[in-house]
Amino acid sequence: MRQTRVRPMVEGGLLAAIVIIFAMVSIYLPIIGSLVSLFLPVPIILLGVRHGYKWSILATLVAGIFSAMLIGPLKASVVIGFGLIGIVLGYAFRMNFSPMKTILWSFIAVLISNIALLWLGDLTTGVNFLEEYRVFIAKIIEEIITIDQTKGISEETLAQLVAIKPIMIKIYQMAIPSMILMVCAGETFAIFFIAKVVLKRFGYTIEDFPPFRNWMLPDCIAYFFILSLVMIYWGYSRELAIIYNSGINIGLLSGIALLVQGISLFYYVGDKYNLSRVVKGIILLLILSNLFLISVLIYFAIADIIIDYRRLRAPRNME
Repeated sequence: MRQTRVRPMVEGGLLAAIVIIFAMVSIYLPIIGSLVSLFLPVPIILLGVRHGYKWSILATLVAGIFSAMLIGPLKASVVIGFGLIGIVLGYAFRMNFSPMKTILWSFIAVLISNIALLWLGDLTTGVNFLEEYRVFIAKIIEEIITIDQTKGISEETLAQLVAIKPIMIKIYQMAIPSMILMVCAGETFAIFFIAKVVLKRFGYTIEDFPPFRNWMLPDCIAYFFILSLVMIYWGYSRELAIIYNSGINIGLLSGIALLVQGISLFYYVGDKYNLSRVVKGIILLLILSNLFLISVLIYFAIADIIIDYRRLRAPRNME
């Protein structure tokens, strides 16, 4: 019994030390810090896969305590936050969850971690980071209009930009919740793929996602998008701010998901008709550079979800 505990204790200590090093690099080297922070959960994930979630929890706590002693309690909270992601992903990989289930669990962990870190930052510094982000968005839009003024665009176009500036600022500020969710989703996928590469190097077999051309979203995504359009119209026409704001956020999230679905459908059709990578790349670039074509692609994605054009869903039992 003693021998079975020695190995995870030693590995846990070494991996906790690596977590502390990653945390210090991510904090004190801002240029590469954001990239390094994506690797921070990987030692915890590896420990969880090899020895179970109890050891990954213990290593996270140890790394958090020593990080608090070295770099301060507030900065050490990053270790606990990313440690939670590592604990969840390690457990999911160890239990051989499907890729989609693993991503879902990880996304929830990333979301909880980011919200907790924002709340802790507000509590300890007195700075409302969401309000700071609202101000930042307004400044960015101001800078864009200032840049356009120096490009020599027509007075009429510039007047239109100035006129819609308050609307743009308001919409972007209303969409902050969905932006946070999209950032969490991107962070989740990045950590997932980094961990998968590392685990494969250690000899672990991780189930892959299906080929991108065969991706299929749940039916509810299409209905959420349609619902968001109704909410936006209803909220705007009845001056119901909560419904309008909710519609904007639901529409943005479901629209991005449907755009990914549409690109997957495009690649399926491109492969079906033997289009080369160069041709597919050029066509896709033209589509993504035009808002109308993006909208068309989204509606094709909705149709694909409803009618299952690619026949990707398992046949339903009619008995």
